[in-house]
Amino acid sequence: MWCVVCIGVQATMTISRDRSCLVLGGCGFLGSVVVRHLVGQGWHVRVFDKEGVDTARLLSVLPSVEMMYGDFMNIGDLGHALDDMPIVLHFIGTTIPQSSMTDIHFDIETNLLPTIRLLELMRSRPGQRLVYASSGGTVYGIAPAHRPLREIDVTEPISSYGIAKLSIEKYIRLFGYHYGLPYNILRFANPYGESQYTGRPQGAVGVFLHKVMQAEEISIWGDGSVIRDYIYEEDVALSTATVLCMPNTFSGIYNVGTGTGTSLNQLLAIIRRVSGRDVRISYDASRSFDVPYNVLDVSKIAQETGWLPRYSLEDGIRKMVAGIKCYVNDCQSVSL
Repeated sequence: MWCVVCIGVQATMTISRDRSCLVLGGCGFLGSVVVRHLVGQGWHVRVFDKEGVDTARLLSVLPSVEMMYGDFMNIGDLGHALDDMPIVLHFIGTTIPQSSMTDIHFDIETNLLPTIRLLELMRSRPGQRLVYASSGGTVYGIAPAHRPLREIDVTEPISSYGIAKLSIEKYIRLFGYHYGLPYNILRFANPYGESQYTGRPQGAVGVFLHKVMQAEEISIWGDGSVIRDYIYEEDVALSTATVLCMPNTFSGIYNVGTGTGTSLNQLLAIIRRVSGRDVRISYDASRSFDVPYNVLDVSKIAQETGWLPRYSLEDGIRKMVAGIKCYVNDCQSVSL
């Protein structure tokens, strides 16, 4: 069958492939976004996630998805999930930058070590391809200059989360070099969207919106000048689907962001304007693991696949606000 989501440069190529894939962590925020998109594109998707996981984000596609439950750290469960799957998308993550610093051993034991076991399993199954969700927001560390970061720039992460992500990248490249494992590493910027559970402490956009809609005060670490690159969830899904159209010979690392930086103060101004709500803010001492500037240069993925982000930050926040209001009013069209 032919890939129907290729755009731009790669659209001129007719790439034949088996349209089946395994999504590790497919019930999570980004994993579920990608699953829904791929199912909509006619892919056969197997989702692997932990027993008892909330499948609400997949309700719209659950009848079309092959669900498999198990423990990512159990090699037997993982091996069973890999059976007959030519493409593996790795979206499992057990920490965020803040929590990774409170328990570094947990970060290593639940993210790095199981991924190495995954690579060893894939090595024994020639022909499988890995797509890994890395973190463009943390692997680079402190930018030497206020300019968008390229894939060839120095990587000096300053959080355990970023170090673990970069270490996984290095092991993936090691297995690619020595054992011919095809791979694509996607360094996502700061993702946001309706599929986030906004009450959880993950992602400034979701956290801020939740507090604004609940009329709660927002606490900011530092003076609000920290600059980030925010990418809407549907752009994450489109970029991933586009990379899947590439043949296995195109292994590599790609930044996935917008190339546009927004400070926390600017983000709050957008939220205030879009939501029409008052925003109460308090400023606290900055955190040592927050880099002052992080914006991604996306020219490589644009040139090699034709993908470019479609949503501005204001457009994405507008969709989130509509989703939150809809949820509060028990609207049937809310996106989970």
